[in-house]
Amino acid sequence: MNKASLLSAKVVGGLLGVALCALPQAYTISAKPGAVNYVEGNAVLDGQPIGEASLKAVFMNAGSLLETRDGKVEVLLTPGVFLRVGDNSRVRMLKPSLMDTQIAVEAGESMVEVDQFVKESHLTISMRGGLTEIEKNGLYRFMADGEASVAVIDGKASVAFGEKHANLGKGHEALLSDTLKTREFDKNRDDDLFAWSNIRAQYNASLTYQAARTAASSSTGYGYAGSGSYPNYSGLGYGYFGQGWYWSNGFNSWLWMPGGQFFSPFGWGFYGPGYVLGAPVVVVPVVVAGGTGTTKPVGPPHPQPRPMIAGGVTVPVNPRHAPAIGAYAGSPARFEAASVQSARSISASGGFRTSSGMPARGSVGGGGGGFSGGGGGAQSRATGGGGFSGGSMSAGHSGGGMSSSGGSAGSSGGGKSK
Repeated sequence: MNKASLLSAKVVGGLLGVALCALPQAYTISAKPGAVNYVEGNAVLDGQPIGEASLKAVFMNAGSLLETRDGKVEVLLTPGVFLRVGDNSRVRMLKPSLMDTQIAVEAGESMVEVDQFVKESHLTISMRGGLTEIEKNGLYRFMADGEASVAVIDGKASVAFGEKHANLGKGHEALLSDTLKTREFDKNRDDDLFAWSNIRAQYNASLTYQAARTAASSSTGYGYAGSGSYPNYSGLGYGYFGQGWYWSNGFNSWLWMPGGQFFSPFGWGFYGPGYVLGAPVVVVPVVVAGGTGTTKPVGPPHPQPRPMIAGGVTVPVNPRHAPAIGAYAGSPARFEAASVQSARSISASGGFRTSSGMPARGSVGGGGGGFSGGGGGAQSRATGGGGFSGGSMSAGHSGGGMSSSGGSAGSSGGGKSK
């Protein structure tokens, strides 16, 4: 099994065969950044292993220390902001505040994905004597070991070290030393956490899509606290229009419900109930370990069985920056190449379509998926019809089947993985 299939099998966790109920008529007015949303492998919070039980009540409080060994963790900060912690890393929560979130990366590698940035808020990361303030949507990498560095893969950040200060834009990094040297970062460097973050972004976008469609078609919608009529969801919002994090019992995971439409830097889309029916989508196959039809992520038996393709999940995308569909994106450079290929293939087929088969508005391609800053990628007004093929990924939805070139399919998963 190649890297993409292994990643897919690890994160599939209960995505198939789970019926989603309507969104709740309840959400709380205050939110609490620091919810531990997903754990793969071994991780410890404040000296206690994070167990297999529901993660609904697992939070990083002020002063909490999260440590990974052979494993990775996804932590939710403000709605639309994801912290992902790599293997053999340590992260401490300094201040879990909606308007002033502060964390410290003490060892290893972490990434912060910002899909919705509220200008009135502050998101700061301290590391090895340096202080970074994130200033816009994007993807940010923090390397605490060896030659400590802060990289802006996409977005904009301000970095301070002692009396030195640097403004970082897309494609640049700062070395945390007395000189605070800045340079272009190496886009060809393979990074397992980067690839894992792409798959996690895909999974989170898929969950939001399914819940938003349910809310859009429900007569109840989602509103103020009180009824408790929908036991499969509970809210952790931030006070207006039901936006925020919602807990899904079926998926053992939080999901982000936005009030509009937002995009991950990886090209996946998050659409609120008022926008979701017009969302451009792709259907991504799910790779299941074991070959028995189970969707529970279990430790591989011996001998290792063949993987099995078991249906697919619908994921919204950014119509102007196609994600790396079906390809293993181990570095920003690989991601850009796969993104451009996806955009060209979709353009040749007539463009993205919604789940109902209608043409989706907007263009595909352009910008190499958001990480290159250049012009590249095929552009086309989405006008419908057909499908495209050329690789190992296959998918079906209204208007034709589609598959992308460039390796095995990335898949989605949730909950807790062994």
